[in-house]
Amino acid sequence: MSNRFHMPSTAPVDLTGRTILQVVPQLETGGAEVTTFEMAEAIVKAGGRAVVASQGGTLEAKITAAGGTVIHLPVASKNPLTMRRNVGRLAKLMRTEKIDLIHGRSRAPCWSALFAANRTKTPYVTTFHSTVHEKPKAKTLYNSSLVRGAVSIANSHFTASRIEAVYPWARPRLRVIPRGCDAQALAPQNFSSADKAAKRAAWGVNDSDFVILCPARVTHLKGQHVLIDALGLLTSALKPKLVLVGSAQGREDYVAALKSQAAALGYGDRLVMTGLETHMASAYAAANLAIVPTIRPEPFGRTIIEAQAAGLPVIGSDAGGYRETIKASAPADGGTGWLATINNAAALAAAIDAALAMSPDALAQMGANGRANILENYTSAAMCNRTLNVYQELLG
Repeated sequence: MSNRFHMPSTAPVDLTGRTILQVVPQLETGGAEVTTFEMAEAIVKAGGRAVVASQGGTLEAKITAAGGTVIHLPVASKNPLTMRRNVGRLAKLMRTEKIDLIHGRSRAPCWSALFAANRTKTPYVTTFHSTVHEKPKAKTLYNSSLVRGAVSIANSHFTASRIEAVYPWARPRLRVIPRGCDAQALAPQNFSSADKAAKRAAWGVNDSDFVILCPARVTHLKGQHVLIDALGLLTSALKPKLVLVGSAQGREDYVAALKSQAAALGYGDRLVMTGLETHMASAYAAANLAIVPTIRPEPFGRTIIEAQAAGLPVIGSDAGGYRETIKASAPADGGTGWLATINNAAALAAAIDAALAMSPDALAQMGANGRANILENYTSAAMCNRTLNVYQELLG
């Protein structure tokens, strides 16, 4: 994919004397929320003051510990009357806290933030974290709050191209800032052989097993059913274990269907479903290969960069953000994994067979290439510095 959109610099920024307000509905563990925390921490480290308007959540304590301030407002509400009242609430907050710039991160609060920014003549930034929908028209209009900032941030060149297609008028204000991860926390050297063996034992797999990890919510859109079908098509004599790491969030019918599907293919005893994993770094360390076979293009795809940061070869769907983050070539040419035709079990099986046929040294080289890819392009520090440079661009 052509990288036609501007990506800000990662140069250091001094925000001394500046106060930045981020607006996010809640502070749980989603992508927008985690990025809000990471940016609050970065703002403070850059000498600024970080304020977050939200209904609160589990990340609130971490933001406070990092030196930020969380102010509770009903910004998660989609009620038009509440959203209208939030304009006044935000404008009052911005005057009281002497806000220099406001950054909106979700559709409903972005409408309130837009009008509050206009009312107070405050620079306004937005980030488009999710899928860009082109219909129905009402939804497209509602979602347009995410591209009405003086600068609007897309989490990938793919997302930026979709924004341009749906909202062509927003093209001049787009900046691409990919998600990042904590590469140091994911470093393979953090985990001993005993650590890896303990994790595998918890999964019920042996040290000698080839473990494929699928780090994703257990939902039809993430394509776990395609991955199980692909395992049934493998030609390799090596029979890997499949570990699905992620919460089903109440989708028990899909969980039961996956188990039945695996059993019908003779893979029932090779499928492990762990539920929500609270320490993903150790899960990556205990695996040999990571696969996320989404059946819809991912706007970015955080777990694919996490897996590469952990030194794992990866396979992703040949669509969306994965085309930017996975280098699909031989290990000697810097390859980090494979791209398989989206929603195609045969293509995915061919990629898995290719991985299983590789020597341990070649797989290790691919994993090392992946970690180098992340250190160069997709760290949390790079994401934060690029965003700080956007702030500086608007603050002058």
